[in-house]
Amino acid sequence: MRKSLFFVVMVALITVVLAVPAFAAGEVQLQVNGGTVPSPALYLDNDVTMISAGAFARLSGADFSENGEVFTITENGKALTLTSGKDEAVLGDQPVALPRAAVKTNNVVYVPLRAVSSAFGFEVGWDAEKLLVSLTREETRDGMTPFDLLAKSNAACQAVNTYSMDGSFDIDMEIMADGKLMEDAPKNLGMSLTGQIQNDPLQVYITQKVNADEAGQIPEMAVEMYMDEEKMYMKMPGQEWQAMELPFSPEFWKQQQDIQSNPLKAVAQMKEMGMLVNYGNDTTVDGKDYYVLNASLDIDKFMENFQEMFQQAMQAAASGAAQENPADMQQELQKIMENASLDYFYTILINKETLISDIINFNAKMDLTMENPEPDTDPGTDQSGEQAPEEIRIKYDMNGQFNISGLGEPFKAPVIDDSVKNPVD
Repeated sequence: MRKSLFFVVMVALITVVLAVPAFAAGEVQLQVNGGTVPSPALYLDNDVTMISAGAFARLSGADFSENGEVFTITENGKALTLTSGKDEAVLGDQPVALPRAAVKTNNVVYVPLRAVSSAFGFEVGWDAEKLLVSLTREETRDGMTPFDLLAKSNAACQAVNTYSMDGSFDIDMEIMADGKLMEDAPKNLGMSLTGQIQNDPLQVYITQKVNADEAGQIPEMAVEMYMDEEKMYMKMPGQEWQAMELPFSPEFWKQQQDIQSNPLKAVAQMKEMGMLVNYGNDTTVDGKDYYVLNASLDIDKFMENFQEMFQQAMQAAASGAAQENPADMQQELQKIMENASLDYFYTILINKETLISDIINFNAKMDLTMENPEPDTDPGTDQSGEQAPEEIRIKYDMNGQFNISGLGEPFKAPVIDDSVKNPVD
C-alpha cells in the first residue's frame, strides 16, 4: 500500500469513527431487547456472568455511584445497594441474594449480571453454545418506548427548518509509529464547534476551532465548512474558500432527507443500523425538564446495512491528489475494523415540553492498528525525507457536549462568491 493510500485510509477511518458508534467483540456477548451491546465488559466466574457496573448502568439507563466498598445502582426511583465481598444486596429495604459478591478489580466494579438485571425488571436468557446473554424488558415514559420518543422528537425537529448548534470536546491521543511513541504528535486537543443547519433546502455552515495545546505543538486555528445541495466549501486558516464535491452523492442526500422527513422511516433506519436505545433517569437542567436517552450502535449491523455509505465516503476521500481505488480502501478499512477496539456512547436530553433534543453528551474510545505493507521510501514525497511508518497505532479518547438552540432563526450563509470552483487537489 503506497503512502498516499495509507494516509487516505487513515483519514477515512478516523472520519467514520467520529461519526459512528462502534463495537468491540468479547468472549461473552450480550443482547438487550434483541440488540447487541457494544463493549459489554463481561466475564464468566464459575458459570456466573459478571458485568462492570458502569456497563450495566449504560444498558439499563441507571446511575452508578460508589462510596468506599459500597456500590449503588439507581434506576427510575429504585436503588440497589451492593457491598464488596458480600453475597447479599439490598433493593429498597428488601434483601437480594447474589450468586457472586460484587468485586472491584483495577478500579472497575463488577456485579453478577443475572441477579442485578432481574432486580431491575429484566428477563434474563442464556445461550451456552453461543456464550450469549439476553436481557428483555419493556420500558416506557409517559406511555412511550424509547423509539416512540425518538420518533416524536424527530417529528418535532423536522417541524423546525433551522437550528443552531454549539459544542466543545476534549481529545486525549497516543500515537505510536512502528512501536515507538510519536513524541511530536499531539497528545491533548481541545476543540469547539459552532454552526447552523437548514433542512430544506439543505444548508450547513460550521466553524470548528482547535485550541492551542500547552506543549505548543498545535497553534490555535479555525476551519470553516459550508455545504448546500450541490457543493461543499472549505476555508482553512490563512486561505480562501475552496470548493469540492459533496462527500456523498446527491441521490444519497435525497434518500436521507426523505427518511428523516418521515419519523417512522427514521426510527426504522436507526433500528437497521443497530442503534441501541434505553431510558436514563429523567433530569432537570436550567429549570427545564428532560427525558434522557442513552444510545450506542452495533457496528456489525451498521456495516451490513450501510456499505454504500462507506464506499461513497472513501470515493470522496480518494478524489483529490490520491487517485486510489476505493475498493482497496474499503478492504483496508474492513481489515482495520476487524482488529480494532472501539466504543462509542452518547446521552440525549429531550425537552419534555418541546420534544427537541437540546443537549447531547458523548464519549468515544478507540484503539486501532494500521499496517502499511509497502511504505514509500522516496524522500521526495516527505518534507522530512523520512520513510513512512510500516505500522501506526492510535489510542483515542474523546468527551464532549453539543447544545441545540436558535430554533427557526433565519439561516446565515457565508459569502463564498470568490470560491475556487474546482475540487481541492
